[in-house]
Amino acid sequence: MFKVIGVEMSFGIMLFSWSLLMIVMFFYLCMNNVSVLFNWELLSCVGSSLDFDLIVDWMSCSFSSLVCFISGCVMIFTKSYMKGDKYLHRFCFIVMLFVLSMNFLVFIPNLVSLLLGWDGLGLVSFCLVIYYQNNKSLAAGMLTVLMNRVGDCFILGGICMMIILGHWNMLCLWEFDSFIFVNLFIMIAGMTKSAQIPFSSWLPAAMAAPTPVSALVHSSTLVTAGVFLFIRFFYYLNTYYWFSIFMMYISIMTTIMSGICALYEYDMKKIIALSTLSQLGVMMMSLSLGMPMLALFHLYTHAMFKALLFICGGNIIHCFEGKQDMRQISNVFNLMPITSMFLVVSKMALCGMPFLAGFYSKDLIIESLIIGNLNIVLFGLGIFGVCLTVLYSIRFCLFVVWSGKSIMVYENIKDDDMLVITSMSLLSVGALWGGYIFQTLFYLFESIFIMPMFMKLYVPVVIILSMVVSFGLWDKSGGFVKKSVMSYLNSNMWFLSSFICLPMIKNFKLVSNKSLKVVDMGWMEVLGGQGLFMFNKMVFNSLEYWGVLLINCYMAVFVIMCLFVYMYKQMIMMMYPK
Repeated sequence: MFKVIGVEMSFGIMLFSWSLLMIVMFFYLCMNNVSVLFNWELLSCVGSSLDFDLIVDWMSCSFSSLVCFISGCVMIFTKSYMKGDKYLHRFCFIVMLFVLSMNFLVFIPNLVSLLLGWDGLGLVSFCLVIYYQNNKSLAAGMLTVLMNRVGDCFILGGICMMIILGHWNMLCLWEFDSFIFVNLFIMIAGMTKSAQIPFSSWLPAAMAAPTPVSALVHSSTLVTAGVFLFIRFFYYLNTYYWFSIFMMYISIMTTIMSGICALYEYDMKKIIALSTLSQLGVMMMSLSLGMPMLALFHLYTHAMFKALLFICGGNIIHCFEGKQDMRQISNVFNLMPITSMFLVVSKMALCGMPFLAGFYSKDLIIESLIIGNLNIVLFGLGIFGVCLTVLYSIRFCLFVVWSGKSIMVYENIKDDDMLVITSMSLLSVGALWGGYIFQTLFYLFESIFIMPMFMKLYVPVVIILSMVVSFGLWDKSGGFVKKSVMSYLNSNMWFLSSFICLPMIKNFKLVSNKSLKVVDMGWMEVLGGQGLFMFNKMVFNSLEYWGVLLINCYMAVFVIMCLFVYMYKQMIMMMYPK
């Protein structure tokens, strides 16, 4: 089958089939109101058992279906985007391993077995980021994998703490002596994987990967793994009052930082990556407000229109011969009308325009922010983060779609690739009607807020005012964004990689090197196997030396005694002859 229709289409058919199976399973579980838990005991020692668990519930089935559906669309897009690549088959197998790791993360509720998916996402993402094998990709891949390893270490710390319970099942926890440390470790692990401040710098750096990987990573897999972990652990994390307060400040800071940095960025893929970071902040904001189901709702709707946005951006980059700088791309509306239409739809869904996918989830989150028990400063900053989404989205469209000037002449720009159009059309269904469909299917996504009419109109009024302001701030040449200290500061993401990530990675490296020299290559060598070998060697060498020396002495004494006896006998015979 691989040789007939190609490995990409074969994997796409497999992913769509699995997605359909999970949809059927989801309806069965919802109609019967059941969840299925499989448990295999692999090892039992000193009251602690190592189990391999699988949970099949409505959340895992729906999330797996969404991941596989988006992955199938990405595989169709890959057949066109990566056409002619020498190692295309290897790329497709790595992407499938990435999807498999995400499914492990979704279906496994055991914290030890969860490392199959959690570590798998980090390691496979490193392989995908360095796929083009140049210095820039290697630097981005190292930053990505090392920052994700920080979260992996905290997951391992949580596993060590949970050994007190005698199990690692995250579905049935209770308070114990080190419960606060487990919650803290899980929270930091989720922050690193979802790139919350101060672990945000790796997310734009991961754009060094091919565009199909970016569409998959930033929509429903790697960056959402931390949010999904928070949702699974929410009722345990929320037992401490400081969780909501801390995550509220972190999420608002992440949303504002990513929005401001996107205003000063010219790289298309980095702007889309920063928009992902902004929406991750919105999801964390919903969690801090005590509404995990709204966070899951926004995760689902965001996955649909963000994958569409990346595929549209990737198609533009592909047609413009690999150029990603918005200043070198223009007149897309006339050159690529179909892609422009899908791009504008995805941007409108990102901004939360009424009755598109993003509106249903984002509107509920902002309304919960309005009626939440927050001070005026946090409320104002939250609304400001929503305004920034509209500002950088309009700026993106002004540069790329609606700019009429042509900087270079491109003769081979075509918008008739049926593979790309098919993948964009499938995802556009989710971007247009995904919010309504999800809210209809999941009763947990329907939240009712009672508020006055003027408060209800906050969200649409803010969106419209932001659009008006954005059209006034920027013209088609870029507006007020000029070279300045602020531009340099924001284009480098507030120097997070210099002040936070690199010193942290450097310090971890110094500690690990010191541990290697002092412990592994030092005392462990002296007291461990190598030291024992050297000690035994010294003892046996000494025994061999003294053994040879004593044998020689014995032989010498024996010979001397024999000579002495012989001489004594001769003397007796001479003294007393016969």
